[in-house]
Amino acid sequence: MRPADNIDQLIKKLQLKASADLDKRIHDKISNAPAKLNMKETVVTRSYIWSNIMKNPMTKLAAAAVIIIAAFIGINQFDSSNVVWAQVVEQLNNHTKYKCRQRVVREQGPELPTMQIYHLNLQQRRQEVEDENGTIHIIDMRGEDAITVELDPTHKKATVTELLGFGPRKDPDIIEMVKQFEQESTERLGTKKVNGKVLQGFRHQPNENNDFTVWVDPGTKLPVEIELKHPTRGQTIFMDEFEFDFELAPSAFSTDVPDDYEVKTIINDYRPVEPKEITAEDIRDGLYHTAYMIGNLPWIEKQITIQTIDPLGSRAIVYLIALQNNDGNTIVIVQGEYYDLERMIWIPQQQVVLETPSGAKLYTHPNGAIYAQYYLKSFAEAKPDLFDVEKISEDRFTRMIVMPDGTVLGLASNKKMSDEKLQELVEALKEVE
Repeated sequence: MRPADNIDQLIKKLQLKASADLDKRIHDKISNAPAKLNMKETVVTRSYIWSNIMKNPMTKLAAAAVIIIAAFIGINQFDSSNVVWAQVVEQLNNHTKYKCRQRVVREQGPELPTMQIYHLNLQQRRQEVEDENGTIHIIDMRGEDAITVELDPTHKKATVTELLGFGPRKDPDIIEMVKQFEQESTERLGTKKVNGKVLQGFRHQPNENNDFTVWVDPGTKLPVEIELKHPTRGQTIFMDEFEFDFELAPSAFSTDVPDDYEVKTIINDYRPVEPKEITAEDIRDGLYHTAYMIGNLPWIEKQITIQTIDPLGSRAIVYLIALQNNDGNTIVIVQGEYYDLERMIWIPQQQVVLETPSGAKLYTHPNGAIYAQYYLKSFAEAKPDLFDVEKISEDRFTRMIVMPDGTVLGLASNKKMSDEKLQELVEALKEVE
């Protein structure tokens, strides 16, 4: 006979039914019990009484039933606290704004400071950086021209970046990504205790580049911790200390700079442009940092400079210097507004493969073959008469060139190059005056 059959027969034999009458009978039994136990009773006496009670067959059955019912009640209570992923998504959809702490841990490269993030909506955000200056970032992407403001309260300095034609755009928000997880592809991880509270975990790995772990409060059905691993980049983003529907004055999200601040303005032009040939002076006038051109080299047969839209998807304008060599190779040197070491902070974690006598350093790129493919293809589309896209080689590679002043240039080569030629090329870079 199955254990379930034994339980069914036991309950039928006892004629126990969940009802108000049963509750009353149990309550009466308890009420009629002695109000006070004799505290001098010994353990031996209690054991003797319990053994005598349990010798009664009906008492044994009743005790077993009570244990079974208690177990059922415990299981039902546990089940009622279980969270399904759809409930988390439903609760997140009820909240537009949230505050959290964000930390980024890297396997290599410079450490990034912790930030308190105030996410007002998908187009406005405030970030308070836990650094020595108490830096504040304010992002507003509601208009056609998006704007970011970086405030340094310690030194009363501000950097305002205007992104022409960049907006209106929605924030690539991690919570928004979490909302897109489907029930079927989200793995349940079980529970863990944090600060005395039991949390329930979920994992979602949409691809090899992103691995999400979300720990949820069973009561609110809202995230308490989020961990986003980037295995291919060697970093993990941690988000915790969530507050949903925080209170903060609207002025905290204003991009107006206080009157007593020294202001530096940067203009990034994201408006659509047709690829066109340009001069060295056009690059100089289009960049807020140093612009470079390539001097004369005996093995370069042709050099052409074009302006186009960044093929990596940033919508920024980039400047490509395409070189055709006497050995049949095609090289593209890339310059853009965001090509500087302050913004491309991931570069120092890459491998240094060459350092020139002038102090320039060449680094690897984590996705060098893909990067090279995009820029070689962009040049081929702009100038199909000079380079056939079908000739993109499997030997293509990328080097990130960091000049002594911190300016960064990308180098995409269609074929392998020796260190000697790479050094000659970098040493031939000349500042456009």
